[in-house]
Amino acid sequence: MLKSLTLSVFLTAKSQGGLDIVLNPFELYTLPLQQWITAAVNFLVDNFRPFFQGISLPISITLESIEWLLLSIPPLILLILIALIAWQLAGGRIAIYSVAALSLIGFLGAWTQAMVSLSLVVTAVVFCMVIGITFGIACASSDRIEKVLRPLLDAMQTLPSFVYLVPVVMLFGIGAVPGVMATCVFAIPPLIRLTNLGIRQVSTEVVEAAIAFGSTPTQMLFEVQIPLAMPTILAGVNQAILLALSMSVVTSMIGVGGLGQMVLQGLGRVNVGLAAVGGLSIVLIAVMLDRITQIVSQGNNQIPWLKRGPIGLVRSSTGQQLAWATVGATILLALLGFMTWQQPSQAQVSTDSTLAMPGKGVSVQSVYSSLQEEQFQTEIVNIGLEKLGYTIKQPKQIEYVTAYLALGNGDLDYTAVNWDIGHRPFVEKSGGEQKLERLGVITSDLWQGYQIDKKTADKYNITNLEQLKDPKIAKLFDSDGDGKANLIGCNSGGEKTTWQEASGLSRA
Repeated sequence: MLKSLTLSVFLTAKSQGGLDIVLNPFELYTLPLQQWITAAVNFLVDNFRPFFQGISLPISITLESIEWLLLSIPPLILLILIALIAWQLAGGRIAIYSVAALSLIGFLGAWTQAMVSLSLVVTAVVFCMVIGITFGIACASSDRIEKVLRPLLDAMQTLPSFVYLVPVVMLFGIGAVPGVMATCVFAIPPLIRLTNLGIRQVSTEVVEAAIAFGSTPTQMLFEVQIPLAMPTILAGVNQAILLALSMSVVTSMIGVGGLGQMVLQGLGRVNVGLAAVGGLSIVLIAVMLDRITQIVSQGNNQIPWLKRGPIGLVRSSTGQQLAWATVGATILLALLGFMTWQQPSQAQVSTDSTLAMPGKGVSVQSVYSSLQEEQFQTEIVNIGLEKLGYTIKQPKQIEYVTAYLALGNGDLDYTAVNWDIGHRPFVEKSGGEQKLERLGVITSDLWQGYQIDKKTADKYNITNLEQLKDPKIAKLFDSDGDGKANLIGCNSGGEKTTWQEASGLSRA
């Protein structure tokens, strides 16, 4: 019996192409999941993109309102307001830290970026609370709902955040609103889990007592279970805040401004100082928000709400005069601040109103990568368009793949840094000539290729990448023994990666 089995395995191995096929059956078939997902996303983009953009309207209104508020208030006044809020919620020590941290951010020159990031975090956390607490209550009320949501939450927490950035861009475009959505996907699972946990941990004796006193299900939920579960729910809010801040650098890759953009620019330009300023500012804000939410969730303060902090000081008899003096000084500072403070905005170039400007009343927005020369080229084009009467929106700094997707979907208007050959794969994947159009040439006769030593090129008559597929020639440039020629200095995800894969090369 053993001999016949051995013979059968041997014959099977021989008939299927050798023992390697038996030991590695995965080479026989590859599940085309990649193509299925791509086709599904493309179908949604082609047929339902306006619907998804309509969903983003409430987020857009909320985000723009919060950002306008934070940027419109003069920094000194906003600093005082944040200190008072921190004092009321978490005590004097946290208020002092908040003032020190935000002052340091301001003196580092990152105040505007910090307020942009803070507005995004606040918006994301607001929607996380609305959705997360609702689903958490549903999970606590029904075991069936919890079983359905549990694998989804597991996937949301373990899925790398970069994976869903491209679908988010294709469905919702680029900018802060898609960034809020991606942040919510990343930050909401702990809030749902902890809300569910907090309500389920409410003592059964308390629930039975409430039922005995005739509480309705609604009264039970809002007057018994949620108040007792509040510390656990607030711990979930704390986790959502920290996760939202940790996403600031990732979302900067799809055009979200703020501190994450500073870090991305520092990495792209090898500017350690710029990246450090952005990273330090994120840490300072994260610690401030973490301490405030932790103290609120613990609820250890035995002093009643109305008798502590600035509210308690105002209500006390000894603090009446001080309170009125503070209010008067604050109003005076606010008036002076609004008279002198101007919200940062892009300078508008005055034009002669008697001339018929082709761009009058038209707003355009450009895009470039983190390379400084590309920013320089884009600014030159923007200056020219501004002279023609166009209103220039703040340019977006994102990577090539996302940039061309946004251009193809109409979320951005133009780029001044298209490399005809190098960026051709990105153009084709974003709709090709049907969606994108090349207009003019900024710099002509530029070399676009890869360097090779002349002696080897002349000896083997190497003139293009296709020749490197020849095993004899590939062996000359194979430094890792995989049988493929190595392409040195290839940025992952860039155009060089595309050509490397198409030409059968190995990246070093």
